[in-house]
Amino acid sequence: MPLVYRKAKDTLTAVELNRGDNFIFILASGKSWEMDVGSTHAEVTQCNLRQIRVAERPGKTTYLFNCRVKINGVSHTLNREVATQKSFYEPWLIDGVYVWLDAVADIFNFLNESHGDCRPKKHVRFALQDASQPFCPEPLHPWCPLPPDGLKIEDCYTGECCWLGAFQGADAHGGLDINHPAGTPLWAPLAMHDQFYFNSLEMGHNNNRWRGIHHWPNGSQWIFQAHHLITLHVPQHVPISKGELLADTAGVLTYDAEHTHFIFKIHDEGETIPLDPWILFRQMYIDQARR
Repeated sequence: MPLVYRKAKDTLTAVELNRGDNFIFILASGKSWEMDVGSTHAEVTQCNLRQIRVAERPGKTTYLFNCRVKINGVSHTLNREVATQKSFYEPWLIDGVYVWLDAVADIFNFLNESHGDCRPKKHVRFALQDASQPFCPEPLHPWCPLPPDGLKIEDCYTGECCWLGAFQGADAHGGLDINHPAGTPLWAPLAMHDQFYFNSLEMGHNNNRWRGIHHWPNGSQWIFQAHHLITLHVPQHVPISKGELLADTAGVLTYDAEHTHFIFKIHDEGETIPLDPWILFRQMYIDQARR
């Protein structure tokens, strides 16, 4: 059985695994937390497309996926639902570790990967957090004004563009869209050690797409992206502080609904792994409530 080993850090851990892998997570206490990956599965629950994987407007596909695992010898079946309100889910707390089931490769039996990088390179992708430690060493600042009643699936573009939702019924959505009016402010969730447009109207692209990078002392990097920006308020490649006004957003290439497209990635252990931005926004709500 292939063995994958990680030591818990004081920031979120992202990992991709194959069926049959044995994953060992060393917690801050020194205790070993062990997960054996079993089967993965995904199936469509609703679809109005005339042909699967061929986008239509309006197209709608919802689906279920799961992964069966053994954690410290005990069997668990982790179930997810996308794209419904249940997309904004709570992690499982199992033997002192928060577990987010982010994606399984089986999803791409009925969805395309043509709307952003989101397909796992292995059978399943997880995010993990040692529950004895905070989500990260400091509270997050809201990235945008947080909707007071939480995120709503109907406000993710036209109701499908959460993470891995089926854009126009056929294309896995590689980000989280949040509808808000043109001119909505964006702030830096953490200090950004570098930040810049990697696409822009000025460079001849069809959109303004921004990327910011935070370097943690433990060697991990968190990568933030926001698309559909109107105006960037800070010079590119100049470090900025947490909470600093970053940009006005939701006004470029928005089509059916003014919105911002959010992306979150973790670079660690020599690889970059995309994760559901909801994981970040959930923590922003928690940190805002604490304040």
